[in-house]
Amino acid sequence: MDLSRRSQLTQLRCSYFAVPVIYILCVLWLPAAALWLVLLAWVGVNWYRISSPVLKQGYWVILQSFGLHLALNLTAFASALGASIFNRGGLFSGGGGDDFINLLILGFLTIVLLITAMILPLIKLVKGYQVLMNSYKDCTEDGSVDSSAKSSADIKDNNSEAV
Repeated sequence: MDLSRRSQLTQLRCSYFAVPVIYILCVLWLPAAALWLVLLAWVGVNWYRISSPVLKQGYWVILQSFGLHLALNLTAFASALGASIFNRGGLFSGGGGDDFINLLILGFLTIVLLITAMILPLIKLVKGYQVLMNSYKDCTEDGSVDSSAKSSADIKDNNSEAV
């Protein structure tokens, strides 16, 4: 079954809209993270199958956005593990003051990384979607002209020649 270019764009747009839905579902219910595997498989298959460079770039932005999200979350996890090393003795023990400062710094870094992991990939996704729509619009305006627009342009040319 050969899909037209329009339906390929529709599939890509649905993929772009599925990403924020999965983000929200993962925050509300952690087992929904399995949907990332389904989306990545879908994006990977479509990226491999499509020959249009504009649409291929659109799928690539989705993959980059997920990679950024995953990298920031893994960094936040590493920061939380580092903070757990300093969680001993309490504030008033022998070396507790230094340990407490390190615990606060790494805990704050974990929170900042988790917030950034939610916001930055979505910003990248929105910018990529805007570039995709602008590129697709330019591609359709330059590459193909509808028959109605072409016929109306011919009629206008004929009317101007007749006068």
